Amino acid sequence: MQKLTLAQAQHALALHANNTTLTVADLQQLLGKVSVTFANILYVTKVQVAAAHKAQNIQKVTSANVILCSNIAAHTSVYANKVRKSAQDISENKAEDIAEFKPQANYFIHTPVYSIVQHAEHVDKFYLYAIYNNASSVYTHNNNIVTLEHVAEYLTPSAKRDLFNTDGIVHNVTHNIKHRVAVRTIALTNIVSIKARKQLLTV
Repeated sequence: MQKLTLAQAQHALALHANNTTLTVADLQQLLGKVSVTFANILYVTKVQVAAAHKAQNIQKVTSANVILCSNIAAHTSVYANKVRKSAQDISENKAEDIAEFKPQANYFIHTPVYSIVQHAEHVDKFYLYAIYNNASSVYTHNNNIVTLEHVAEYLTPSAKRDLFNTDGIVHNVTHNIKHRVAVRTIALTNIVSIKARKQLLTV
C-alpha cells in the first residue's frame, strides 16, 4: 500500500480535530446487507506515551484496506479461512491444530451488522471490527511526520518493543498456532473516512 504523505496525514489530523464522528447509523447504511465487502479506512489514534512525556501529542495516521462483514456466517468463514491459510505457511504449526481453529470471543458485542461492535461494559462505545488486508501508517509529532526512532524516545520500554515488532505474527494460544491475519477494532471516534461499495463517508 502506498505510504501516506505529509499532506494526507495533516488532512486526516484536521478532520479528526473537528470532533465529528461517524455514527452507527452511517455505517449501517453504508454496509447495507452485503455479506462481505472491501473498504478503505483512514483513521487517527493518539500514541500512549510514557508518563514523563504526557504533555507530548504524538499521533498515528493509518490508511487501511480491510474486509468488513455484515453477518456472523460470512465473517466466520472469511476470517477462519484466512487464518488457516496463513498458518499453513508457518512450518512450526501442526495441521491438526490449524484444522481445529475457531474465532474466539472478546471484550465487545457484535451488533446486527457484524463488523460494527459495541463495548460489552461501556455501551456508548462503538468500533469497526475489520480484517486487515494491508495498511500504511505514519506518526506525527508537532504536525510533522517523524520516524519510529523518534517516537520510541517517548514510549515506555514495553511500548517501544511493540513499536519495532514488525513481523506481524499472531500467536493464538488457545489453538497453539501462529498466523499473520490482523483483526482490529477501530473506535468510530477515530475514523475520519471510510470508502466502501463505491461510496465515501467522511467526518
